[in-house]
Amino acid sequence: MKINKVTLYAHDLEGLEIFYCKKLGFQKLEMTSTGLEIKIGESILAFEMAVPNEQKQYHFAFNIPSNLFEKAKEWIQCHTLLLKDQGRNFAYFENFDAHSVYFYDPEGNVVELIARHSANPAAHTDRFTAREILSIGEINLTTEDLLVVGQKLVSLGIPLQNGAELDETSLNFMGEPNSNAYILLGPAKRNWYFSTKDAVVSRINIIVNGHLELSVDKNGRFHYKNS
Repeated sequence: MKINKVTLYAHDLEGLEIFYCKKLGFQKLEMTSTGLEIKIGESILAFEMAVPNEQKQYHFAFNIPSNLFEKAKEWIQCHTLLLKDQGRNFAYFENFDAHSVYFYDPEGNVVELIARHSANPAAHTDRFTAREILSIGEINLTTEDLLVVGQKLVSLGIPLQNGAELDETSLNFMGEPNSNAYILLGPAKRNWYFSTKDAVVSRINIIVNGHLELSVDKNGRFHYKNS
């Protein structure tokens, strides 16, 4: 699975443009009074203006080359604080053979840089900048109808990782085995790893594999369009 574009909602587009484009060095594709689009490797991260007092909370991960985790960690620490868990500022996931670091963006989104050592390609450089980021590798989809949405994703060709059963109380990694892209299907009020933030059912639009559009509307309802 490939995550082509993710559209999230935000209250401060200018702050996001300063953080991602001017501070971190990502390429700005477009900015208007109501929207911002940023190139994240092969993917696009877009933000649209939220309505006043709109509640939202997002977690997403950027894939980085399998051999540049330490360089990426040094790079991001030059620009923002890393989140910590029990004194550690990085995580290793044995099931994915992956190292990650986490940080907040100006909207309080929990952002992750993840080096999947078996799934992400290696870079032919020992330097790290925003240009080395490969793609969006994870995006949350929070819902109160987890089993229904999960079953629909499976029917649309997005399987639950490793053939497990859907768990409506936990986080479900939706994507092909040994992939480097997953939709993180989970319930509200679940704490995001390495953060003080809890999942909130939020408006979102996700395009995967170039043709499948997944979304949650302002009322928390899930929709899909397969073009």
